[in-house]
Amino acid sequence: MMKRYLSFLLLGLVALPVLGQEMADYYRLPDKQQQHHQYERLLARYGGAYTRDRWYFSVSGFLRTDRAQLDNSFNGLIGSESVTKPGWSAMIGWAYRERWAVEAGYTRSPIHSEILVNSGYPYTFRYSNDKQALVLRGKHMILSTSGPWRRSGFWLTGGVWLVPNSGQDKGNFSLAGYGFRDWRREKVDTLRLSGQTVTNRQPTAILEAGVEYNVRLTDRIDMGFSVRKLWGLGNSLTSNVSYVINGREAQQAQFQGMGSGVSYGVTFRYTYAARRIMPNVLDIQGKHRIR
Repeated sequence: MMKRYLSFLLLGLVALPVLGQEMADYYRLPDKQQQHHQYERLLARYGGAYTRDRWYFSVSGFLRTDRAQLDNSFNGLIGSESVTKPGWSAMIGWAYRERWAVEAGYTRSPIHSEILVNSGYPYTFRYSNDKQALVLRGKHMILSTSGPWRRSGFWLTGGVWLVPNSGQDKGNFSLAGYGFRDWRREKVDTLRLSGQTVTNRQPTAILEAGVEYNVRLTDRIDMGFSVRKLWGLGNSLTSNVSYVINGREAQQAQFQGMGSGVSYGVTFRYTYAARRIMPNVLDIQGKHRIR
């Protein structure tokens, strides 16, 4: 009898390891590949961490075209020409959930008054203001071209420029010539065209609206391409022109450099602070489904 019990005991000891191999080991941690696979499944279903808000610094370079407004051309004798010049800006901005953003900073870009005199040999006189302004701009993403936390997409922008003017004298010009009253060239008139350009003594403003396409290059660096339309709300630069015949003033004209025009730019942004949040699975699934 004792031998029989010993035989059953030995058979049990031999069978236990075999049965243990078929049982799942719940205490062993999953390997790294399995963890990565589970993480990818969660990202595909619920999405990853997204940026709630971030602070960034940006530097922009752009080409801006503007034209002064002219109220009298002296029957085509003078005209206003458009001017295209490069400019740059430096801004600090704050973005919320990659949908809304506000930024403010300094821009270096001139407002022009270019006077064209249509004589036998055309003359051009170009003047500019103090070339500086403070900018406040708001932005809203209207179309995302990547995941909600990737920052790439089209943004609608709008803002205002505050132009601090100095009231300085920017220069003058004077041209003289002769005109004949009849075909026999017997009666001669002395003609003189003169102008004086000054900047406004009061600050002026410019409104802007535009579209920007932003591309995420790295986790901290973005690049943007923008087109903006600008409307001047006041004359930062004024050129007063007089047309004198035989010492008597015949007509007057005024060029108003308001900064109205269009700009094309490239911007680089560096994110120096960001706050990220993981999505709540209960909110995604719906709390009413969890009991």
